[in-house]
Amino acid sequence: MTPSAQAMEDQVRAAWTEVLGHDDFDDDTPFIEAGGHSLKATQVLMRLRRKLGVRLPNRLFFDHPTVRELAVAVERIAATSPRV
Repeated sequence: MTPSAQAMEDQVRAAWTEVLGHDDFDDDTPFIEAGGHSLKATQVLMRLRRKLGVRLPNRLFFDHPTVRELAVAVERIAATSPRV
């Protein structure tokens, strides 16, 4: 894993922890199994949008439901999208 990929996983994990109120999950645990739901998923994406300055579609969470998968998807978007 590259340093930037690890940093993105760390940011995604931190957003999950903040929104869920616990860190009792690993990077391959689906958000729903970690105690999340659609409103909390939106809150995670809003935190990442503000922190990274990029637009992230709500659908992203449904297609990439784990920390690891979401971090890869967000990294791709951040690398190719203009800052907002």
